[in-house]
Order: sequence, then C-alpha cells, then structure tokens
Amino acid sequence: MPEPDQSRLKTSNENVIKSQKSTDWSPAPDPNATPFDKAVDALLQLTAEVARQLVPSHQSAAALIVKDEWKDMRKYFSLSPKYAEWFNYRTPAAGYGIHATIVEANKSIRLTQAELENHPDFKKFGCEAGKHPPMRGWLAVPIIGQDGRNYGLLQLSDKYNDADFTDEDEAHLKRLAQMAAIGLGALCRQYHRHHTAKKNHEALSRN
Repeated sequence: MPEPDQSRLKTSNENVIKSQKSTDWSPAPDPNATPFDKAVDALLQLTAEVARQLVPSHQSAAALIVKDEWKDMRKYFSLSPKYAEWFNYRTPAAGYGIHATIVEANKSIRLTQAELENHPDFKKFGCEAGKHPPMRGWLAVPIIGQDGRNYGLLQLSDKYNDADFTDEDEAHLKRLAQMAAIGLGALCRQYHRHHTAKKNHEALSRN
C-alpha cells in the first residue's frame, strides 16, 4: 500500500485550521498578559478547533475554569459558517445548569437533541435565551488532570449531516480532553516552578 503524501497531508491540515473561526470568550487581550496566560489561551483555542475537526461538528468549545470560579472562565468557541451569525457572540459563564453538573460530577455526557431538551438540568440558556447559539445535541467531556482535578470542559454540538453523537465520538473527544489536560498540567507546573523560584530569589535578595 503506498505511503500517504505527507506534504499534501500537512497542507490539508493547515487549511483545516485556517478555515476555522473562533470566538474568544476570555478577557479582552491585555498587553500585560503573562506568557502563562497566552500559552493557556493558545492551547484552549487549538483544542476547540481540533475537536470540531476530530468529530465533524458545527460547534465546539474548550474552557478552563480558574480556581472553580466560573466568572473567571477562559473559553474558546469554534463555529462553522452555519453559525456565522454568532461569530461575535460573547457572554460571561454563569456556572449553573447542565454545564455545572458535568464539572461537578467529572463525567462525560452524550445527549440527542430530545434528551438535551428534556434533561432536568438544561436551563435553555437562561437569560441568554434567544441570543445564545442554538444547540442540536450535545457531547461534553471534563478535562481532568492526572491528580483527578477538573481543569474545565470540552464540548461539541450539532454534528454534521444532522447525525447524533456516537460512542466512538465520545471516545475520541475523551482522548483529546486527556491531551489538553496534560498540556494544561504542564503549563501549571511550569508556572508554579517559575513563581516559586521568583519568590525564593526575592527572599534571598532581601537577606
């Protein structure tokens, strides 16, 4: 069997990423943002884009929940042209309803549209009803670190061809969430090492 043309594969993958349109729900760009902030944002944005291609869907989102504070959530959205109307939609996370349930339980969920609408924790977007992008089915997996800590949530909605999400889709998204968790964990450890070294250096400088 002939080997695939790696250069063509690379070009195809680059075109996939370039075709994405992501909406940033994190704080507005800050010229004083630390390298850590920028690295986390880049990882979340790429994860959202890859998720939507891994399980072909019209919507994906990757979110980091900072110290269990939903108001400080950093979230990236990737939307297909079907949802062009919502490319600039932004709203702070509220931390209640079905999203909070998934994070608290640290377990994935896969729902058809009918199951989503009938779920007792689905609040139909609350005060954002009519403004939030409509959903069609939902697949969400928590981003869990090696220590069992929840870093956030990876979500998909509206699978291509009006299909429902499958067991295989869930398995793929779980693996991507594991990779994101490894990346976020590494960034957090690097940040803490740098922060500790800086504090130690400042303490020695005062002596």
